Amino acid sequence: MPEKKTARKEEKPADDLSTRDRILEAALEVFAERGLCGATMVEIARRAGLTGGALYRYYPGKDELFQAVIDRHSGAFSALEMVRDLIPELQPLTALKFIAQGMFLFFYGNIDFMRVVVSEAVRSPELSRAFFDKMLQPSEEFIRGCIAQWKEQGLLRDDLDPATATTAFMGMLGYLMLDLAFFSGGAEREVESGELAEQFARVFLEGILKR
Repeated sequence: MPEKKTARKEEKPADDLSTRDRILEAALEVFAERGLCGATMVEIARRAGLTGGALYRYYPGKDELFQAVIDRHSGAFSALEMVRDLIPELQPLTALKFIAQGMFLFFYGNIDFMRVVVSEAVRSPELSRAFFDKMLQPSEEFIRGCIAQWKEQGLLRDDLDPATATTAFMGMLGYLMLDLAFFSGGAEREVESGELAEQFARVFLEGILKR
């Protein structure tokens, strides 16, 4: 009986992209455990499976690595893209529910990242500025634009200030996220993210809808 040949899978060498991914994952892990100040390039290299010299060929220092971690996560932040093109056709409750749910899903999937960014915003505000510029500010501008549009359509109170309402909405979401990240031991609420998002949207709208 002829011997059955087993197909052999050829292993591909790690390319630059996969190596960078390993480095950024290792960096986030070390930053989350030790903070930016306590992290070392040697430890990050070790966890990424590299030598110190190899790591420096990709990133010259911790500051550049921290910025790269923020860039990587801001690229994945698609909470607002879920409804951006649909806003003209959606009622405020539905739109705000989608926005809130998108933010919750991003947060739950990136809780270590959020802990690192918020912690470093206090110690190194100039380094964390990229998080505000690339993620928070565009979110704020988008939500403010939606609220202004709904006000023009006569759906919201005439005396409503869109900027203040935006701050109130984002503040509601932000408090829950901070509580989960820092004060509740990371325990997630026993509520499905869509249901939680709808609860937040309803509570918020009660104060701004036109009677």
